[in-house]
Amino acid sequence: MSLLQTTHAPAPSIGTEIRAAGIYVLTGALALLLQTTILHGLTGGRIIPDLVLILCVYLGLREHNIGGATGAFLLGYLLDSFSGSVVGLHAFAMTTVYLVVYLVSRRLWMDNTWSGVAMVFLGSLLKGVAIVVALAAYLSIDRMSLGVAQTLLAEALLAAALTPIVFGGLGWAKGMAGVI
Repeated sequence: MSLLQTTHAPAPSIGTEIRAAGIYVLTGALALLLQTTILHGLTGGRIIPDLVLILCVYLGLREHNIGGATGAFLLGYLLDSFSGSVVGLHAFAMTTVYLVVYLVSRRLWMDNTWSGVAMVFLGSLLKGVAIVVALAAYLSIDRMSLGVAQTLLAEALLAAALTPIVFGGLGWAKGMAGVI
């Protein structure tokens, strides 16, 4: 047995990859549906939990390949399409969040619940800052109001609170499909 064989896990089969992609597609569709319609209607458009961001962070922590990066971009692009915002704004923000989470998870041990919660909290803040910076480049923004900062913090706390539920549901679905 060579050193290469002992340090690398065997490559997953095509069936495993397709089942994982299917789980991510279904979860992403459910998150988009909930976030852009049901939760938006229930909260009156105030503070909405960012379920798509939680899924994007999950991809950054678990999927270190082109599929994870593509998934994060597509989640952001679909969020742009469904929410009616400036096209590319959420795609840029989600790709940025994925990249930062990916780079951090390559250097730090991110296998427990609390590290996932922390990354979702920081990812939510990063997404908010990326959107504000991108909007400032296109629009005339003199200064950021305190209300924007309070909303960003409240949404980050709400997303962090929902992280164990979403991560647990994804882990359960992947276990049931035999993907883990």
